[in-house]
Amino acid sequence: MTDQNSLWGPVTRVLDRACTYYSDRTALIAGDRSLTYTELRSVTNRIANGLLALGITPGERVGLLMPNILEFVPTQYGIWKSGAVPVQMAAKASAEDHRYFLTESGATTLIYHASFDATVAALADQVPTLRRLIRLGEQPGDSAADYYEIFGTQDDSTPPVDIGPGDPAQIMFTSGSTGTPKGVLFTHDRLSHYLLTAGLEIGDTRPGEVFAHGAPLTHFTQIFLLPTFLRGGANVIMPGLDVDTLLDTIVRHRATATAVVPTVIYLMLTHPKLAAADLSSLGTVIYAGSPMAPEKLRTAIEALGPVFIQTYAGTEPGFISCLRKQDHMLDDPAALARLGSAGRPLFHVDVSIQDEQDRHLPVGETGEICARQLGRMSGYLDSGKDTEALRDGWVHSGDIGYLDADGYLFLVDRKKDLVVTGGFNVFPRQVEDVLTQHAAVAQCAVIGIPHPKWGEAVHAVVVPKPGHTVTAEQLIALVKAHKGSVWAPKTLDFVDTLPLNASGKVDKKALRAPYWAGHARQVN
Repeated sequence: MTDQNSLWGPVTRVLDRACTYYSDRTALIAGDRSLTYTELRSVTNRIANGLLALGITPGERVGLLMPNILEFVPTQYGIWKSGAVPVQMAAKASAEDHRYFLTESGATTLIYHASFDATVAALADQVPTLRRLIRLGEQPGDSAADYYEIFGTQDDSTPPVDIGPGDPAQIMFTSGSTGTPKGVLFTHDRLSHYLLTAGLEIGDTRPGEVFAHGAPLTHFTQIFLLPTFLRGGANVIMPGLDVDTLLDTIVRHRATATAVVPTVIYLMLTHPKLAAADLSSLGTVIYAGSPMAPEKLRTAIEALGPVFIQTYAGTEPGFISCLRKQDHMLDDPAALARLGSAGRPLFHVDVSIQDEQDRHLPVGETGEICARQLGRMSGYLDSGKDTEALRDGWVHSGDIGYLDADGYLFLVDRKKDLVVTGGFNVFPRQVEDVLTQHAAVAQCAVIGIPHPKWGEAVHAVVVPKPGHTVTAEQLIALVKAHKGSVWAPKTLDFVDTLPLNASGKVDKKALRAPYWAGHARQVN
């Protein structure tokens, strides 16, 4: 039974009210297609009623495997309205990952796009709980029901489902950047809090916002869908996040906001279209995935103006902190130093820096970043793993950092990315910050590789900027000058690109793999 007194009710409640308040406005745009708010509510209701007609029951897990297309949003909300639980499946993940997501979550149904036909054919028989396949595509599938045959003719009235705030709402999977992805469960009240408070506070969402979504909707850009609906704005769904498409979309739709990873900002700054593109409508650029090096951020502010907001989050703890537009200042030495921070904790989030014994550390001391808020996970699918991250109400992020006297949170590194060389701790992020100061460095990643004398040695992988020249010796000397010989890479490779995981983060596990082949573990 729904708790009518609960402030944080079903995730769909805000969307339904937005569809009433802004009925004739455009809610979704993808290419030359669009939906008004009235049409969006109608489609979501049809999808929910179609799932109910198939026998979907409350709490049942439904996999959603789609690229960034118009149907993604109403399908997700339709699953919620049916009382089922969407299982987020990263579009860029492998077939083996998708099999794992479905198996780990116990999904009974998979709604997928025809572009994943080969993937689904390879995994369908390997997921014992999977009973229904629903395919969206122009040509009918061999063994799957047709998306529009199932949903297109359904009644568009409100589905007769009672959803409580504590009912399961969503299953997400961690990126697996330090191990096997873990299934994370959110209830409706926690997910509503997560989407609305973080989305509004971080996004600075304004009435009539036009938000351009190019990053995969299965990742952090999704949190800005609902706040944009709340403000009666339009969400523009882009097929991908290449800079050409992003610039064209901002110009064509007069987009006012977008969310990207720092890599995209770096590429935008050197893109030949940038100078001619009219980006005057763009008031907010949110970046996440990793902090930007202070020197790169300075260049971005000078090129695009005071539009940047940084957010720091994890799947389990939710969104933790925010470096707001007013924090991105270049004329104040104290503020300039804070460009390397992750900002201050969000108003509804408590942050604690803790040591290995879960003791709270004072200001300025480095330890594990822990967070406490309503918008965190309810727990892992495997509840036996809860104690790995959730202890005494605090979610342990696995990230290393510290708080300064003014409450700014500084990330030092991922706990598991720490390089221990000759008994000294080296945090790769700090080495990467030095390397990216060099004019010839576009991107870089620092990892630990086996060394017969020191156990581990610091190794850098660098993507050079086109038209620039630098030697490994020069970059190693740069780090040595800034950080000392212990921190300086002992070896350095130049590459064309860095591998990314499904979340768009640098896949350090993949970078380490060739060096640690034959070793029982990836640390010494």
